[in-house]
Amino acid sequence: MKMIRIAHVLIGLLVLCVSCTNSEKETPNGLKYTVIKEGDGILPKKEDVVVFNFVMKDSKDSVWNDTYDGGIPGVVMIADSTALDKEDGMTQMFRFLSKGDSVKVNMPITKFFKDLVQAPLPPSIDSTLSITYTIKVSEIMPQDEFREFQTKLMDNKVKNQVGKDDKIIAKYLADNNISAQRDTSGIHYVIHTTKGGPKPAAENCVEVKYTGKFLKTEKVFDQNDRIAFPLTGVIQGWQLGIPKLGIGDSATFYIPSGLAYGAQGYPGAIPPDAILIFDVELLSIGQGFDQTTRSCK
Repeated sequence: MKMIRIAHVLIGLLVLCVSCTNSEKETPNGLKYTVIKEGDGILPKKEDVVVFNFVMKDSKDSVWNDTYDGGIPGVVMIADSTALDKEDGMTQMFRFLSKGDSVKVNMPITKFFKDLVQAPLPPSIDSTLSITYTIKVSEIMPQDEFREFQTKLMDNKVKNQVGKDDKIIAKYLADNNISAQRDTSGIHYVIHTTKGGPKPAAENCVEVKYTGKFLKTEKVFDQNDRIAFPLTGVIQGWQLGIPKLGIGDSATFYIPSGLAYGAQGYPGAIPPDAILIFDVELLSIGQGFDQTTRSCK
């Protein structure tokens, strides 16, 4: 009896090890991926939406993307099987994953840009690098259910991001010994000069000098020595911040992502959820904006 019990234990351990052992699989078009952990085994059907989180790193261990940190998962909708031959390897792979599956995909960076980005490798990026995705499928659901799921997800993210940004800005200010005011919108600001000039109203056109930086890296992403625009046409952070200035005044504004470019960012320029720093000087105020001359009038 003792030997039988031992045999049962050994068999159980063997089954457990098999389910936990990394196994390599391959999509129809040849993309290889490693299964780290298996989920419930129920594969998605046509028009199901696969929701997944992932961490994307290069071979130097630099993180390119992390949806756990960003709060917005990736999604793939499963198309009809007739589309299979035209799909890239990553899209094909999701057809064979179930809820709870964790997988790893590794590919040369040249293949990543060619097949997934579908753009040439930028000259500034080392062509010898490789990219690794570590992916976990969190949900599989029909489209109508996903729409409701997405709405709730975005609502929760926006609510959580407000508090998260406020803590990040407060820490940045404390770490850099900056004494700033905070208004009820969540903008922190430091007024550097106050000359007593008139202040703009929401409907005015303004002319400013500014430098924009990312709070996270302090890297300058934009600057202009003189530019005019209607206040109604810029981000909320500027709509709320610039009216604090009179003509000739200057300030630094620390703008939370929700009052800047939000969860979407500005493709190619501003990443999602970016907190921005703007050094601004108000040069003049106008009653309206002239589209032809791009100036205040």
